[in-house]
Amino acid sequence: MHYIERIFRAILVALSVTVATLQTAHAGESPFGYVYTTDTHPKGSFEFEQWMTNRKGKMQGDYRLGQYRTEIEYGVTDRFQASLYWNSFSINAFANDAAGETAGPYIPESVDKAQRYRRGLTNDGWSTEFIYRVLSPYTDPIGLALYVEPSFGKFKNELETKLILQKNFFDDRLVLGYNLTLAPEWEKKAADPTADPASAEFSSRTEKVTELVHTFGVSYRFAPGWSAGIEARNHHEYAGHSLSRSDREFSAWNAGPTVHYASKSWWVTATWLPQLKSSRCFTADQCAETANRRNLADLERNEFRFRFGIPF
Repeated sequence: MHYIERIFRAILVALSVTVATLQTAHAGESPFGYVYTTDTHPKGSFEFEQWMTNRKGKMQGDYRLGQYRTEIEYGVTDRFQASLYWNSFSINAFANDAAGETAGPYIPESVDKAQRYRRGLTNDGWSTEFIYRVLSPYTDPIGLALYVEPSFGKFKNELETKLILQKNFFDDRLVLGYNLTLAPEWEKKAADPTADPASAEFSSRTEKVTELVHTFGVSYRFAPGWSAGIEARNHHEYAGHSLSRSDREFSAWNAGPTVHYASKSWWVTATWLPQLKSSRCFTADQCAETANRRNLADLERNEFRFRFGIPF
């Protein structure tokens, strides 16, 4: 078993053995690692949140990408929430693509592809986030919120938008969540001096990409403060800033378990989201990096996410 899986299971065990000693949940908790809910902070309240996402496994070799987000959330009104993120990353990769070269997300194209590439904790820019709750799942038939997040990073700029839906059952013990995400991106590509001088890769450039993502989650509170469930993500990527069938690059599914605990003073969520054998590729480049029906060009075999929040 790989060390990341061992760490993830250790987190689940540690959370489980302490259930009897912890307190009840607070209203600002997030029961999912990936799915957003329609809950917003009360006016004038803050929350500190730390995100840690580990992505592991490409076509072969070694690929480990850590992404970290440090967030401050603020309730502007009881319906409107604003947040500021500092984003960072670390990476360790070697001979991981189909050709046995060191390449992929967060690896500059200008590096020596025959050598291992390492970066410790590195700044990846900033994001701001705005969520407006239109309907509440506690007082309306369904919860509805609108979301926008502009990001300015080392390797790309992005404008992420979401439609957030939430439905609660059984006195709010069962939570169903759905997010529709549309995110145009501007990817910053460094020049590759080893490329054909006549090719686009020889010069630095900005490439446009659009992500369309459906994310689903089911979480059930089985004990005071404790919830567990399943999350799933259906990821579609397009070249350019359109959703034309001719611009499709790939589609893929991820799904896995999530566990959550919240006390009155803090909360924590851990999610494992492995990629399923369900990917489809629509370009030669994407198909070259698809193995056993998994997209391993833009995505990884496994994703692990850990979130920790403290309201104040």
